[in-house]
Amino acid sequence: MAERIGQPFRRRFRLVAMVGAASLVLVAGVSCGDGSGSTSSSGAAAERGVAAAPGQADSMAGAPPAAKAADPDAPTQPLDTERAVVRTASLGIEAADVPKVVAQVRAIAQTAQGLVAEESQYSGSGASVTVRVPATALDRVMDEVSALGTVTQRRTQATDVTDQMVDLDARVASQQASVDRIRALLARAESIGDIASIESQLSQREGELDSLKNRLAALKGKVALSTLSVTIDGPGMSPPPSEPPGFLAGIAAGWNSMLRVLVVVGAVLGFLIPYVPLAAIIVAIVWALRRTVRRRTPAPATPALATAGGGQSGPGTEGDS
Repeated sequence: MAERIGQPFRRRFRLVAMVGAASLVLVAGVSCGDGSGSTSSSGAAAERGVAAAPGQADSMAGAPPAAKAADPDAPTQPLDTERAVVRTASLGIEAADVPKVVAQVRAIAQTAQGLVAEESQYSGSGASVTVRVPATALDRVMDEVSALGTVTQRRTQATDVTDQMVDLDARVASQQASVDRIRALLARAESIGDIASIESQLSQREGELDSLKNRLAALKGKVALSTLSVTIDGPGMSPPPSEPPGFLAGIAAGWNSMLRVLVVVGAVLGFLIPYVPLAAIIVAIVWALRRTVRRRTPAPATPALATAGGGQSGPGTEGDS
């Protein structure tokens, strides 16, 4: 009886075990299929990547230079190295005929497409001439002027004004754009109030623009034309070479200093002498007033009489008693 009852349970257990084993086999098969599929797909992708690499290389080869890496050996674009420089110079020469040298300096400046900015004659035998010549011809002009006599002094100076030039150029451009905008607004204005206000702004902006343009033009003129100052001395006008001071020179300097002090003291006394009589009169008046005031002031009363009267009454009283 027990065996008959246990047979159905055994059959069910075997069925469940078979179903579970079949499920495990199915799951294992599915996972293997997925792994092989992923492996095959990754391999295909790798093959596609390898196949695409030559195409990418070709595209990079045909790319423009801007997309490529910078080549250190490639030629670079030249930079603008032009600078704005203001050059000034001074030259001193000694010549026998000063007027002739002045005329020659003037002729040299005019030949170099320059001009004479200033010319003056000394009271003695000497003169000074200031000329402005193109900056490119300054050295040549200085050499030609130096050949007119004996050079006693020569100096040149260069000042870089490139930053000022760039700044003024930018400010002029900005101010010009502002003036153009104001003019456009003035053309579209309709009411009288708007027109008056815009015209006021326009006149102010135009004034600032003209000032900037004038400054820029003056700076460009200094750059284009260099200034040369020439001093011409006659023979013997150049200062002699200085000698070291000695004992006799010290005595002479001290004597001259004492004489200058005496001159100053004498000048002070001479300035004060006219005021001496006036000062004496003022002192005499003050002294006379003080004496008059002292005479009119009464002397204070002394207590001597009162003391004497008290002394006499004392003995008489004692006698009566």
